[in-house]
Amino acid sequence: MKASSTSARPAATRQGLVAQPNTAMDKKVSYTDLAGNNIDLSMGMIKSYLCPGSNISDAEAYMFLSLCQYQRLNPFTREAYCVKYGSSPATMIVGKETYTKRAASHPKFRGMKAGVVVLKKDGTLENRIGELVLPGEELVGGWADVYVKDYVEPISAVVSLAERQQMKDGKPASKWATSPGLMIRKCALVAALREAFPDILGGMYTAEEMGVEEQDMNAAPIPQPEYQDISTSTDMETGEVIEPQDPASLFDTEG
Repeated sequence: MKASSTSARPAATRQGLVAQPNTAMDKKVSYTDLAGNNIDLSMGMIKSYLCPGSNISDAEAYMFLSLCQYQRLNPFTREAYCVKYGSSPATMIVGKETYTKRAASHPKFRGMKAGVVVLKKDGTLENRIGELVLPGEELVGGWADVYVKDYVEPISAVVSLAERQQMKDGKPASKWATSPGLMIRKCALVAALREAFPDILGGMYTAEEMGVEEQDMNAAPIPQPEYQDISTSTDMETGEVIEPQDPASLFDTEG
């Protein structure tokens, strides 16, 4: 069996650009995020670039890609994360800032308030703006109001600390131990925002809601890799345009 002629050479590529195989894993999805940035994303890019070493499955990568495309999220500026612990299912989350920025850009958004629910010394409950809990009082939850144009009453959410607080080894985990007021206020706020604007926030959850540790979320933006889907290429020496070929055609069948 002998090698075929020059026309059967492997496709050449320019330095700095990587030819992407024509597979489902590397099929590029293009869309525009809400800020007007052009996003090119593939399952392979998610697994090897956005979530390296996380061992996410193809199905999980596809679900994350679909979430980003449908909600026009930019994972390169860390609007969305895919976090996986060991063999547990991957968790797909967005940053709280994504919620507040999207809500503020909605034409019907008219403001919001949020705070903590405290049990006071006299046994009464108070919805208090902010995160302040005085000595002798008990933090029991969080609350939020979101004001929407043409609504008579604000969209409200009240959440329980006992139900939302994330635990580890029987104790409050991470910031739930040091800043429980901050955390439960965030949970209430995103719950109210999601109910008020399901068209731009539906199906998206934050780290505080999903039990993801903040140290597992790298907030630093990363550059979008250059992507080139090459169906034909040019021989850099001769200028010849080389068409893609079936690997079997690299050899003839003589002999």
